[in-house]
Amino acid sequence: MNSSIDHRSRPEAVMALFAACQGIETRAGFMDDVYPLLREVLPHERFVCGIATVAPVAVLDVVNAGFPTAFVTDVVDRRGRIASPVIRRWLMSDAPVYFDETLCDAFLEDGDDSWLDTFRQHGMRNLMAHGIKDLLGAATSYFCFGGVPDGDEARRRMLQLVMPHLHAALRAHYRLKGREQDVELSCREREVLQLVCVGKTNEAIGSILGISPWTVKVHVRNFMAKLNVSTRGHAAAMAMKNGLVTL
Repeated sequence: MNSSIDHRSRPEAVMALFAACQGIETRAGFMDDVYPLLREVLPHERFVCGIATVAPVAVLDVVNAGFPTAFVTDVVDRRGRIASPVIRRWLMSDAPVYFDETLCDAFLEDGDDSWLDTFRQHGMRNLMAHGIKDLLGAATSYFCFGGVPDGDEARRRMLQLVMPHLHAALRAHYRLKGREQDVELSCREREVLQLVCVGKTNEAIGSILGISPWTVKVHVRNFMAKLNVSTRGHAAAMAMKNGLVTL
């Protein structure tokens, strides 16, 4: 192992994390340079972060280290809410949030059973989350840690301290997507986009892909946000221009 890491003090690790967050030059830099230091400063078992619009909810960028796919992709439930009660609580409180099963009564609402089932099935002990909203509250970065040692006050304070720097690193990660053809669409988003490009309705797309029209709508909303367009026609034109689909 690297001896400088082995013998680094906590303040030195924090300062190294701050420097790494401000020095992102490639998208790989977040996981290669920032994340190892983040684990040193805030030990955890799993990590996911992302940038999303709030109204409507659409995920623009995600970095995932160990969370199950359902926690990352099923961001919005069938009622149009953010699926995670932990993220919902953070959006309301704007402060670090800690969750474990002793807090179910305080966190969970009707319709959260599926989320809790996933939490249990994947052996999660706890979650801690925080983030930063833009000035108008229209978009947010969020950071969620699974399997933290505890949710004590010292850990919450450290999370508040590092958050602006993590936010800067994640914004750089997102901006480095660069050109439209480098937009990272999921396989399902590409399938839906391809059918939008040939004029299919949400109902027709759902029938072809074996998913509900509501799920199609979620995928359309996500790729429109990622492409930074406001209409299906503009999305189709950009997709064809930049080789995002094959017709």
